[in-house]
Amino acid sequence: MSEEYWLADSEARVLGPIGLEVIHTLHARGKLQDVRAVSRDGRKFVPLREMPELQAVLSAPVTVTDAQRAQEEATRQIREWLASIQNRSSHEIFKVPHQASRDAWRAAFFSLVHRYVPSRLPPDTTAELRLACEDAFLALSERMIEVERQFRTPATTLPPPPAIPVVEPAPAARLAHRNGVVQIALSLKRGDARPFTQDLEHSWQTDCLFIAANERLPPGTPVEVAVSFEGHVTQLHASGRVMASRVSGFTVRLLNLGEDQRALIRTWVARSTMK
Repeated sequence: MSEEYWLADSEARVLGPIGLEVIHTLHARGKLQDVRAVSRDGRKFVPLREMPELQAVLSAPVTVTDAQRAQEEATRQIREWLASIQNRSSHEIFKVPHQASRDAWRAAFFSLVHRYVPSRLPPDTTAELRLACEDAFLALSERMIEVERQFRTPATTLPPPPAIPVVEPAPAARLAHRNGVVQIALSLKRGDARPFTQDLEHSWQTDCLFIAANERLPPGTPVEVAVSFEGHVTQLHASGRVMASRVSGFTVRLLNLGEDQRALIRTWVARSTMK
């Protein structure tokens, strides 16, 4: 079995365990430009120069292919487009007249957003381009949510008495205690983003996740979280610590999230809030 390594950057973010061949591939793609310390066991880190085999790989010149250049250019164009639409109206963005019907709005939205749908991106899409597409998808989705609200007309007759809402229970997590760390497994159904939005003070925007559970964990408890999303092959794996606890569960601060993980969360929340 080949030896595996852990890599740490200037912000103390850790990647590993990964083999030397994978490190070589990531470096060739320009993904490992900020490695400051390395380890063979994930606990004791030393300067890069103390592991010559890694230093040789990470000091090799990076070769940028035509495909990579094309993705870099696509990323730049999407970022410029996102900046240009910030102060533009939805009519300008979707190119529909002011008196357009709801169906016309929806057709324009789907025509524009399909190119940014995360599931349509090829497997070799760079993290930067994938994140730019996620941001574009989210920006267009938020605009369309605002448009849909404009078509909600008030009732002209007295409304019926309000029905007692049926609230489905929040998805319960499975907890396991191992070596002082609580391992949390959570499965989310389509349209359910409550773990990322239920805690109004600490939501997904602050890298937080609310865990509905009968067990109360004290603040500071280390956890390992695994979240699966219905219809998605990709899962979210992250370490964290409990921030606050209450009767219905506790809030976890997720640590060292990568941009691809944040993009997965943003996309799930955006799709869950679209009606």
